[in-house]
Amino acid sequence: MREALGRVSIVIAVLLAGIVQVAAAQSSAFDEGNPGWGFQVAPYFLFPHMNGQTSIRGLVVDVDVGPGEIFENLDFGAMLYLEMANRDWAISLDGMYMNLGANGTTPDTERDAEVDMKQLGITAAGMWRAESFAEVGIGGRFNSIEGGIVVAPGDVVLPGIDVSDTRTWFDPLIVIRLTAPFESKWRLGIRGDVGGFGIGSDLTWQVFPFVGYRFSKLFEVGAGYRALSVKYDTGSGDDYFLYDMITFGPQLGISFHF
Repeated sequence: MREALGRVSIVIAVLLAGIVQVAAAQSSAFDEGNPGWGFQVAPYFLFPHMNGQTSIRGLVVDVDVGPGEIFENLDFGAMLYLEMANRDWAISLDGMYMNLGANGTTPDTERDAEVDMKQLGITAAGMWRAESFAEVGIGGRFNSIEGGIVVAPGDVVLPGIDVSDTRTWFDPLIVIRLTAPFESKWRLGIRGDVGGFGIGSDLTWQVFPFVGYRFSKLFEVGAGYRALSVKYDTGSGDDYFLYDMITFGPQLGISFHF
């Protein structure tokens, strides 16, 4: 049974990959040709690798998974970044929802087992343009995770398992974004943030270099490489929850500017 719960913990880690996929802006919504407010709508997609530790019901397991294992358990997912910006300010909102499920059998007694996880992450940030190429600001990330585990009973000695849990936490963030256009339609940039500070996570940090190509005033495509670390733990004993993970991988996105 311990091995079975260990596998369930890995599925939970796959779900939690969604947490690190937020805050995915490529370039500012501000348009130099428009002195007013500009708006950006940007769906995006991350191909994550995960390395670290996570836990469920006090059982801590090592995690080392790639995109194939993550997408195998994905039932539904959506990621969308929104931004409004003018010459001096930018306000962003990033929403992400994931629903994962896995079915299998326990390796020891071959009992049917099922795990279902749902996770919502919302990140908001406000940034001030300190220089033409540099923005600094503050923000916060709200995370809500809901999960359930069902293991069928085997006999009178092996009763069934039916447990569920919900975890929420909030991480304050310090955000910086550097962008520089080159040629006529290309943009280079890097976005980073650091936060948690013991209020939510003990520490979380993120680095995201990116490049974008503006096909027109309306449409832009971008690619980058993201690395994000989160260290969060709470509770004790059977109620102990741990997420100590580095997630990294390439990211692709499209942006619509108005």
